[in-house]
Amino acid sequence: MKLPIIETERLILRPLAMSDAEHIFNTWTSDPRVTKFMMYTTHKTVEETKEWLERTIRRVEDESLKRFEAGFQLKENGKLIGAAGGAYNPDCDRFNIGYNLAFDYWHQGYTSEAVKALVDCVSKMGVKHFISDHAVDNPNSGKVMEKIGMKFDHMGSYTCHDGRVFEAKYYIMDL
Repeated sequence: MKLPIIETERLILRPLAMSDAEHIFNTWTSDPRVTKFMMYTTHKTVEETKEWLERTIRRVEDESLKRFEAGFQLKENGKLIGAAGGAYNPDCDRFNIGYNLAFDYWHQGYTSEAVKALVDCVSKMGVKHFISDHAVDNPNSGKVMEKIGMKFDHMGSYTCHDGRVFEAKYYIMDL
């Protein structure tokens, strides 16, 4: 799902590009504080980030997969500080939202600002049903979900690509 450039008060949300790979690696995919609860493991090389980014870009471009993704770029200096996206989950007929943000920008409201803008944008494109989850041990991610209007739905768990399993809280939103 191709998104337009989205501007918020402090951010520009834009498509990720292969030219972002080294910066993304140095800023968040190699940081275990950021990746601790993510589905993917901490990247050890920029090549891992390039492979992830290539897959992400290809999946967004494939309209049949019903996906969207945007990087968060600071208006003040153009620095890319995070990303968020969504993918259609046919099992629950909702778009599953996920996000990550460079550690140095945590607790400043950037993720809520960006994800709210993304949800607003894709809702105008017809996407009305969302789901997201966070590890119970990562309650700040749940605060983002609540700030954008999601409501707690149920407890569950998720399994990461490397086999780690986290108890999780699931949130939903219908617009």
